Amino acid sequence: MQNKGGAGLLAAITLDGIPENLALGVALIGGNALQVAALAGSILLSNLPEAAGGAKQMRDGGSSHKKILMLWIGAAILLSLAAIIGKMLLKDVDDAVISAIDCFAAGAVIASLATEVFPSAFKDGNHWAGISTAIGLVLALGLNQLGG
Repeated sequence: MQNKGGAGLLAAITLDGIPENLALGVALIGGNALQVAALAGSILLSNLPEAAGGAKQMRDGGSSHKKILMLWIGAAILLSLAAIIGKMLLKDVDDAVISAIDCFAAGAVIASLATEVFPSAFKDGNHWAGISTAIGLVLALGLNQLGG
């Protein structure tokens, strides 16, 4: 999916974002405000750099500002709907179903990182890519611990 003018990152954010936001909707059911905020914050922090990179690649690939904006607004609406659906439809499902959704999201994140983010980050930032990844993992662990 690399070198498709940012379309790969858009697809990756959508593929991992739908399960993430379904999980966010489930968290809205039983979680306290701090847990929901920690989950929403971690989703935002993980997707923002991908979105910025995807938009830049789309622009560098010749896409118009309007097209880029409409695609990302569409993705945001789709992901918001996933959170609402998660809250409404998944409140009574078995934990195994939620775990399967989370596993799909994790796989999409890893695929996105391996094909889109890491190669570009290493090419542009060399050793800083590894250091930034380690810092990101520590921050993710901290957010997870904060959320309980």
